[in-house]
Parts: sequence; structure tokens; C-alpha cells
Amino acid sequence: MKKRIFIITIVSILLISIIGGCGNSNSGSSSGSTGKNYQIALIPQLLGNTYFETSNAWAQEAGRDLGVEVIYTGSSTFDPALQVGVVQDMITKGVDCICIAAADADALAPVMKQARQAGILVITWDSDTNDLEARDKYVTYCIDQELGEDLMIELAKYMNEEGEYAIITSMLTVQNNALWSKYATEYQEAHYPNMQRVAYEPCDDDQSKAYTITQNLMTAYPNLKGILGVTTPAPPASSQAIREAGKSGEIVVVGIVEPSTSREFLKDGSMHESIMWHPGKLGYLTIYTAKVLLDGGDIKDGEDIPKVGKVKVVNGNVIMDELLHITKDNVDDYDF
Repeated sequence: MKKRIFIITIVSILLISIIGGCGNSNSGSSSGSTGKNYQIALIPQLLGNTYFETSNAWAQEAGRDLGVEVIYTGSSTFDPALQVGVVQDMITKGVDCICIAAADADALAPVMKQARQAGILVITWDSDTNDLEARDKYVTYCIDQELGEDLMIELAKYMNEEGEYAIITSMLTVQNNALWSKYATEYQEAHYPNMQRVAYEPCDDDQSKAYTITQNLMTAYPNLKGILGVTTPAPPASSQAIREAGKSGEIVVVGIVEPSTSREFLKDGSMHESIMWHPGKLGYLTIYTAKVLLDGGDIKDGEDIPKVGKVKVVNGNVIMDELLHITKDNVDDYDF
């Protein structure tokens, strides 16, 4: 009789343990650290770029917070073909999600579709693709038209709404840079008729190339009054070239660049303003979104994301919606 009671007790304990274990595996929110240890590939346009390295640092923090593995991988050369190869490697590796900042709005679409066909979740972040069927979600910082117009408003302010200006972009194939330039130019044509865009030059996200482009622009257009840099290496490179030419303050520099990179130029007057968002928060939001989607959930409009803040969801896109106007007066308030 005692033996029989003992056996029943052991069986009961085992059943309770099994039931309890099953319950634990399904508990917790979609953004918690429980559940499958997903592998999420984070692919920037370019390795070694301060902007993307900051995004990665926060993405790795998100991985630790959420219990997922973040694989930061890419090319040290700004080349869409190399980025295609990186995506193919991640397909072979069998990661759960690929988050890619597309270096070409068209060239990446076929391999992204291959990833989706292989059952891999595909998210674009920072820069999107033209083919919306190539990805499941786009995670971004703000609405492109608002940013493009904001950039022009600030450039025009410092130029007193008149004179010649040039735009330096990354590559002509990058969707977000092209849209910012488009909306900025359209806003200028509609609101500042005394301003004229004289050049639109790609620097391939190479600071030394942006420096040379600026030198050439000053030679080709002796009346040049402004430069709008819509990629992060451009504003500091232009500021340096302008400073060395003794034209600080004569030629306005406004653009997208981190406070840490723009600080010295803002303070010495060779750069007028940086318009930026927090690239680290964008990296965190990207991994957070990937985890929620992998768990079968979705991001809601107005949702308050840990370490990021409230986000918008517009046409399915997750938008951080944070623009920072950085000048010599507040540049020291930022730590990225």
C-alpha cells in the first residue's frame, strides 16, 4: 500500500511539473525575454559608419533585453551588390529575421523576396525598398516629406531665402536620401523662388569624397551660398572644406549628422545646424519590432516602446517620429 501511494505521488509531481512547464513557455508579453531565442540579422548600408554603429550598439542592448541574438553584419564598402551577398549568407544561415537598411531601393528586392520565400521575416529599417512585397515591415525615424521640408526650411533660414545651393547625397539609389532631396527641392521651388539648386552630387557615404565634392563645388560655383548634406558623412566633410577655404559663415551648411561628429564644426561656425534623430533608438526599435512580429504580434499606433517612446504606425510603417534640431547652443546636450 505504501509503495502504491509513493508511485502515485511521483506521477502527480511529474504531471504538475509538465503542466507548469507548458504554462511558462507561453507566458509573458511578446517583447519579453521568454520564448524562442531568435536570431535577428541587422544589416546596415555600411559597416564602420558612426550612425549605423550607434544603431547597432542599441540593437545589441535590445537583444539582451528581449532575449534574442542580434547578428550585426554587412559590408565595409557602400555597394548594393555586396549587400545582396550578405542577405544570401543570412538566408543560408537560416536566421529568423533579416533587418536591412537597403542601399538600393530596387536591387535588394529580389533577394529580400527569396528570404521571405524561405520563411524569414524581412524588415527594412532606416531606408526602404520600392517593392513593398519584398518586406514585411518598414521601421523608420520620421515621415520623409516632413524631414525633407524641414531641412529646406532651416537651410533657407540661414541663407536668407536666396542664393545658390547644392545637395550632397549618399548614392542615387538610396530611397530615403532621394526622397529627402526631392521634397526639399520641391519645397524650395514652391516657397523660396530666389534660391536655386545648382548641383546634386552623390558621395557614396565617403567623407573624403564629400570633402572633394565640396571643394569642386566652391570652384565651379563661386557664388555658392549653401550646402545641404542628406547623408551623415557630408555635413562634416563640407564644413571642413569650407573652413579650410576660409569661407566659414559665408557658405551655409545644414544637414543630417550626429552631434558627436558635428560638434566642432557647429561651435566654430563652419556648420550651421544638424537635423537628426537618435540612431540608437532606431536600432532598438527595429529589434523590438522584429521580436514582436516573430512572436505573432504587431506594433500599435501610439504604443509606448521601452527606451524609445511613443511611435506612430502609418500605412503599416513603424515611425519613431523624433526630429532633433542641433545647433552650437545645444549640441553638448546629446551623447551620441
